[in-house]
Amino acid sequence: MAEPTQDKLYSTTLQTIGAVAKLPVVHVDREAFLRKHFADSPHLEVVLAEGPQAVYTIESLRKKCDALIKNSAAKTSMVSFASGLPGNPVVMVAAGGADLVQYFGFAINLAQQIAYMFGEEDLFDGNELSEAAQIRVIAYLGAMFGAAGASALVANTSKVAGANIGKKVAAQALTKTTWYPLVKKVGAVVGQKITKKTVEKTITKAVPVVGGVMSGGLTYATFRPMGRRLADTLARNLNGEYEFELEINPDFAARSKTHEVEVVSTVER
Repeated sequence: MAEPTQDKLYSTTLQTIGAVAKLPVVHVDREAFLRKHFADSPHLEVVLAEGPQAVYTIESLRKKCDALIKNSAAKTSMVSFASGLPGNPVVMVAAGGADLVQYFGFAINLAQQIAYMFGEEDLFDGNELSEAAQIRVIAYLGAMFGAAGASALVANTSKVAGANIGKKVAAQALTKTTWYPLVKKVGAVVGQKITKKTVEKTITKAVPVVGGVMSGGLTYATFRPMGRRLADTLARNLNGEYEFELEINPDFAARSKTHEVEVVSTVER
């Protein structure tokens, strides 16, 4: 069987995000979230207006994220255990797709919590995801999975990082910028993960009880590192530790296409 193309994998990612965005559990209201977690803060109004990073140190916010990640991983693992059982009604209806959607739904839910902790704006506009918001989701998921280039994409879709580096990429239609190839590249990696998860979920449904244990165990083992990677990425952004992709020189790209690349040594022998 031929390997899926980048376009196919990217399309899979967009379709999954579109399906996941419809789940009520996915949407995290930024203001409600911040009010809950900073209810005792005397600086709550500043937190709501400017973000927690305007009041608290990056290090302390990073530690607070660990508690969010641990709690979310435990909840996701319990849901995954239930949906890993072949007799579960939800699984029967969705033919194995419900647990996958729930997995990525919880991932996007957690991504929002971490992002809001570091000063990012509300992801959803009402119940809809704009094009820019979809790209933010791809960036977050890419960072969670450790995709090459995801850190750069997060930095360039971040309100806080964008302000710090004087760029407004997040406000543009990224499909019309030089960053679109990176969006597709990271999105394709996420698509690969989605495909892999689909296979994993199918295998874990083979045996009733053992399948449930495996599904929950795999979720817990992978979900916490995913959250930590995103939290670390956003923390580095706030510290000014941006990671950018090296861009190919246009002249070199043209030479490569015509196979005219010649290595010229400048070292005297």
